[in-house]
Amino acid sequence: MTASVLSEHLRSGDRIMIGQATGEPQGLVAEMFDVARQLTEIEIFCGYSLNAAWKGDIPASLRISTYCGLGTVGSLVGRSRAQVIPFSMSQLSTALTSGKMPIDVVLLQVAPMDAEGYHSLGPAVDYVWEAAQNARVVIVEVNDNIPATRSDCRLHSSEVVMALNSQTPLPELPAEPAGELQRRVAREVARLVPDGATLQLGIGKLSAAIAHALIDRRGLRIRCGMVGDWFLELVAAGAVDEATPDSCLASLAVGSSIYSSLSPKGLLGFAPPARLVQPIAGSPFLAINSAIEVDLRGQANAEYLGDRYVGASSGQTDYFRAAHASANGLAILALPSVNERGTISRIVPYLTSGYVTSAQSDVDIIITEHGIADIRATNFDQRRKLIANIADPQMGHGLR
Repeated sequence: MTASVLSEHLRSGDRIMIGQATGEPQGLVAEMFDVARQLTEIEIFCGYSLNAAWKGDIPASLRISTYCGLGTVGSLVGRSRAQVIPFSMSQLSTALTSGKMPIDVVLLQVAPMDAEGYHSLGPAVDYVWEAAQNARVVIVEVNDNIPATRSDCRLHSSEVVMALNSQTPLPELPAEPAGELQRRVAREVARLVPDGATLQLGIGKLSAAIAHALIDRRGLRIRCGMVGDWFLELVAAGAVDEATPDSCLASLAVGSSIYSSLSPKGLLGFAPPARLVQPIAGSPFLAINSAIEVDLRGQANAEYLGDRYVGASSGQTDYFRAAHASANGLAILALPSVNERGTISRIVPYLTSGYVTSAQSDVDIIITEHGIADIRATNFDQRRKLIANIADPQMGHGLR
């Protein structure tokens, strides 16, 4: 049934966007691979994925693009089977709504239809929403395991073609335990976060450690491109504002235990990226991001490790600029001063890749386990000294 549905709607030369994270329809992707072998020149755009199929045999007719080198799509980037378009989230949304990046077909995983005939997008409401408004056809895999979530973005059954019903388990990203380095960085970050702040974090060990360091705060609001299981710890500790409508919004949720907490009336709602960067009156926006390396000018590289593209521009610059638009907001870069093995400094004289994710004018604060460098209103000599002072003392030669 599925193959016939896709065969009916897919054409040579089509530009196809695939939902990311929990929005990726793994059954439809497998079927698309089969159908694509009979077609030519199919352009695919796929974001963050935990689908192992991308590590396998990919039809030659597929020309794949992505905005990131993360997850399983990162393996395609690593072997030059996928090309990176260095979009920020705002740029990607603009490209879709303006027609600069036209999409013919959207493949998406959704929740079962509700009593009004609508499908929730579950814990994945992002740029695919814009693509779905303008595509020739939206083809969905209805997964019984996708939770309906609180969001204004829903697709009516009359707007989509249902190609598959599945019970595929949701992709999980179990939390890794933070190490002492991450905990020390997190304690420094926590010094800057007041009660009632709007918090933007990502996923991973450092974000989890920062959230843990904030469990004694009260009235925190959440605005995250991607939220993890750490959200539940903040809620359980009473740190999150549960009284204000829409106090907690994200575009994606990826984890393990977080999925069962989601519902149409839940505390965590979902919205496209443009909604997440709007300042909240009376709540300073603290955008807390990380990087692979930071140089003495305050420039950050969050994308290249040597000559390998392993990260993403994603929403970092969008959130930093949202922080600047917020009264008392802060654009914070937080990272351990050395790599996991403790052999390479992540504070460098010049970005080794030459690639800049966030410009020196985007960053307010740089934090490592050795302290806080506030580089606002500083000249280059001043910021060089401030940033060098938070580098690892054993690797500071050549920095100070």
